[in-house]
Amino acid sequence: MLKFLTKQFLYGRLYFWLKERIGGILFLFIAIFLVIYFHNEYLNYVEYKNKFDGGYIGLSFIIKNTLILLIAFGYFYFYLFLDKARELIKKNEEKNKDEKNSEMVDNLDQFLEDDEIDRKN
Repeated sequence: MLKFLTKQFLYGRLYFWLKERIGGILFLFIAIFLVIYFHNEYLNYVEYKNKFDGGYIGLSFIIKNTLILLIAFGYFYFYLFLDKARELIKKNEEKNKDEKNSEMVDNLDQFLEDDEIDRKN
């Protein structure tokens, strides 16, 4: 039982730690993957360039890798844009919550005249 509770506690702590950092960790893995990928593509490019002197093989590598970069940068741009939008939404929700709390009344006696309040008793 103690072993089970310890595991659950550690899994919970790991989950809360990852929850805040998942975007950065994902970015790190994608960046490392892209570095490895581009290195592999460069080696393939050099190999094909040595085999074939003419043709459009070099151009096709450049176009493909440029498109991959554009897609990756587009993704990260929109990821950052959505993160800023989430922060703005949270701020607006908090602002609206504060405004609603200031407009709330405890009871409806504030809207009644003094003689109407006395009738209740």
